[in-house]
Amino acid sequence: MSGTLLLLAAPGDGGAAAVARALSPRGGHGGVVTLTPADLARARWSHRVNGGGEASTRITLPTGQVLDDRTIGAVLHRLPGLPLATGAENGPRAKDALYTHSERQALVASWLLSLAPRVIGLINAYGTAHGTVSRTTALVHAEQCGLPVARRGGATRGGLVGRPAPGERHLPRLAWPGGPGSPVPVDVLPQAPTAYHDSLLVAGDRVIGPRAGEYGESCERLADALGTRHFELRFAPRATGAVVTDVYLCPSLHDPLHVEATASLMVAVAEQSTRRPE
Repeated sequence: MSGTLLLLAAPGDGGAAAVARALSPRGGHGGVVTLTPADLARARWSHRVNGGGEASTRITLPTGQVLDDRTIGAVLHRLPGLPLATGAENGPRAKDALYTHSERQALVASWLLSLAPRVIGLINAYGTAHGTVSRTTALVHAEQCGLPVARRGGATRGGLVGRPAPGERHLPRLAWPGGPGSPVPVDVLPQAPTAYHDSLLVAGDRVIGPRAGEYGESCERLADALGTRHFELRFAPRATGAVVTDVYLCPSLHDPLHVEATASLMVAVAEQSTRRPE
């Protein structure tokens, strides 16, 4: 296998670090490179778009290493966004700094969009791993694709929602001595998952987890709806089964099986990219 295996992640991203370790023995001649948002912000960029709308990028990292589009085999995209320069939001040149920041973020987005077949993760005009897909939006998509989704909502007072149903928790917005029926606004949330293993990971064409047989087809539809084939569903127990509480576009990757599946997906994407006609 050839081509650099590139991981884009925030500092302290344990999941990305675990994937990098799994990839190290099989990184090919391009090796395994992990970059943080700060690394990308400090890098020197050469980004060109030709008359046909095709982009080409060359990135010189602070270490002196050069990344060229032609040498990248696969990208695991977990970027939360580039950092804003310290104090830029309040200084006398705040407007210029914010403009520079937005242009730099757009540059990253254009680069990732140009690498689209090699990027694992959500690709969008914002250049971040979530784009405009909020937690609520992802859950709406999940329900529309046939997955059982936990109820969420709220009320102006606790007495209007009654007692928590199985798999639910009610959180008052104020500490109030009146109990569950007190005149205090309350949020209805799903019960927190009790273990990391009660989850499903979608990694390319694979669905991994104890509920894969039951929800595999729905996960395939959800992948199409979200625009990414790498995400995690987290479940919480309910009296009649289990419900989806969260859709993670940046999977936690705590499970060794999820780490191995993600590493294998990166290798497969890189191998496919070397066969792609230029």
